[in-house]
Amino acid sequence: MLAGKRALVTGSGHGIGLGVARALRRHGAQVVLNAERPAAAFAGVGELMTLGDVAFVQADLTKAGEPERLVAEAWAAFGGLDVLVNNVGTFREPALLDLSRTDFDLVFGLNVWAGLAAAKEFARRGIAAGRGGRILFTTSLNGSRSEPAHTLYDASKGAVNALTRQLAIELAPYGFTTVAIAPGLVETPLTDMGLRSDPAARRAVENQIPVGRISTVDDVAEWYAFLASDAAAYATGTVITVDGGLDAQQMPTRPITEFERSRENRP
Repeated sequence: MLAGKRALVTGSGHGIGLGVARALRRHGAQVVLNAERPAAAFAGVGELMTLGDVAFVQADLTKAGEPERLVAEAWAAFGGLDVLVNNVGTFREPALLDLSRTDFDLVFGLNVWAGLAAAKEFARRGIAAGRGGRILFTTSLNGSRSEPAHTLYDASKGAVNALTRQLAIELAPYGFTTVAIAPGLVETPLTDMGLRSDPAARRAVENQIPVGRISTVDDVAEWYAFLASDAAAYATGTVITVDGGLDAQQMPTRPITEFERSRENRP
């Protein structure tokens, strides 16, 4: 499906990013991985690189100029890029009343600016080379549905959703398309939050998801491969939700009353 494509996946040392890189490679793409630490710090990166047609660029995307350098080095690795997956991000932040400008700059700098800066450099190089490309963003259900203790994260993902739409308009004349993938809760090292060691807390979460389980990385990674392919070339400026039905259910923890179960409530 992706034979001949060259892709860069930011934040791909583990979790969703690594899963996406694996899926893209499995479907035939050459892939450049990225993390702020060296490749040797991630067992999964080393395993993927043994397959060939995989490169790695270390870059801390919270630092000025690093997104642009990353794209430049990824571009050089395989003689160009066709797909940019802006996956890097964080949800770690203090409680609302403890938030500072430093916290805001960190979360928005990584979750929003790093993707915008990388997209600009990707588009600039593509336009100079006379070709377009595909830009994918990892957003979240939190971009449209709020969650306690995630003030900056939720706001930043709302900005990513808007950025996906805006870049679709700005870059369409140059042959670029943009799509965002919005997972619900995905089981990764970053999002564990003790759920593996607390069965009761895990069940409480699972009971609010209509399909009855937390997503795996593989549940969402194949969507990136499809959306990076020519089969999805007409999709742009949209957000694809992959959440096990979480967004479809209003007030999932509300108890169903006896009246609602009774014959008196039937027409």
